[in-house]
Amino acid sequence: MTAEVTAGPTGRRFRVGARAAAATAYVTCMTLVSLDSHVVNIMLPTLTREFDASLAVVKWSVLSYVLSMAIALPVAPWLSHRFGERRVFLVSTLAFVLASVACGAAQTLDQLVVVRVLQGLGAGVIGPLSTAMLYRAYPQAERARITRLLLMPIALGPALAPPLGGFVVEHLSWRVAFFINVPLGLLTVAVVWLGLPADRGAGRVPLNVAAFMTAGISLTGVIYVLGEAPALGWTDPVTVVVTLATVVALAVLLRVERRTSNPLLGISLLRERVFGYSNLATMLQTVGWLGGLYYVTPLLLQEVGGYSPVVAGLVLTCIPIGVVLSTQTVARAYDRVGPRMLTLVGQLGLAVTLLVLATFDGTTPLWAFCVTSFLAGLANGMAMVSLQASMFTHIGPDDLSRAATLLNVNRQASTAVGAGIATAIITSGLATAASSPLSYQMAFVVAAVASAAAGLAGIALPGPTRLPLPAAAAAEVVPEPVTRAG
Repeated sequence: MTAEVTAGPTGRRFRVGARAAAATAYVTCMTLVSLDSHVVNIMLPTLTREFDASLAVVKWSVLSYVLSMAIALPVAPWLSHRFGERRVFLVSTLAFVLASVACGAAQTLDQLVVVRVLQGLGAGVIGPLSTAMLYRAYPQAERARITRLLLMPIALGPALAPPLGGFVVEHLSWRVAFFINVPLGLLTVAVVWLGLPADRGAGRVPLNVAAFMTAGISLTGVIYVLGEAPALGWTDPVTVVVTLATVVALAVLLRVERRTSNPLLGISLLRERVFGYSNLATMLQTVGWLGGLYYVTPLLLQEVGGYSPVVAGLVLTCIPIGVVLSTQTVARAYDRVGPRMLTLVGQLGLAVTLLVLATFDGTTPLWAFCVTSFLAGLANGMAMVSLQASMFTHIGPDDLSRAATLLNVNRQASTAVGAGIATAIITSGLATAASSPLSYQMAFVVAAVASAAAGLAGIALPGPTRLPLPAAAAAEVVPEPVTRAG
């Protein structure tokens, strides 16, 4: 399917394929969201000097983005059904771009925090919608092949953020890091507007307010508690109150979603075997991979080894190199081997590399960190391809938005869980031995356990038999090309 637009007096037509548009939207959006989730961490010392504020106050420039994104995630499916997927995506991407410009132009810390909230709201919507558009454009039989490309922003974002942020802050300005979003965002808007057909939405679809509020409280509560409790203390009154509110909100959310005929997230989709176990494996994988490998490695290099953030970030770039090489081979073998074996072997391999990292300290040479990180990416790439390709096997077109939102909520929450667990282990160890690598090594061991558990969860996934297309997807009619006059 292609869309055409006529430009200029010659009437020349530019053609943008729907699949190319969906793939471009996914890659650029996930790159933007991932970079903005990590790159500001590198700027924190600079922002404390720029705005003459403490680190505890400046940290809200990060928290405001993450928490507002968590609030927007649950409402993305409703917005898509109510107003149309393409329309909501375009508006949200433009809002993200404008908020990025405002972030770069902020003159006070209060201004930066406010516009970071707006930026996070846009990011929370474009993430799940770009995923849904992607899976709507590619049938099940082709998802393993395209996954080789689509996994790159997930792997590259956390790895590129430290060196990119360090370079921008050191040689340019922290404001440039936000302005980088503008050309990528505008490119995404142009490609989606030209390549995907307009959709009107379902009209007056009622919003499940109870589910929206409890989902927002639950997710923001998890992220806040796991991010702040290690510093505040687990017995701090704020920590206790937020934890209790999070537990109550989660219980109410599950009850509301189970009893309503108009679910917001569609948590019942997790009962579908492949989707449910794929999400379980993804959750455990994220705890071990992002919460362990990506989070603990640079801390060990900087705090114990004495290396700069840029050097630590360059070591992390070895991970996506391994992911790239792995996915090129695994995607071709996906149908013959199946997601079960790929997930099991990949996650057990990641667990082994994390256990190797658990033996490292400040005297370990950088090449050893680089080689081990590369092997970790090589192993994890196997599971990433299989989980990404198989997850939506039996999810019909009408449920894609909700399923994609559940996946994004899963990733956000499990990243916070992994980082929170690692932070708790590291800070408890630092209280007794500030320069000892033991606490970092223990964090790697816990991450290895989570990765091995992800591999075991993968046993429930299908074997080498080619996965069938869901009936709804097989019967889906591809629309005729849409022509727009310039």
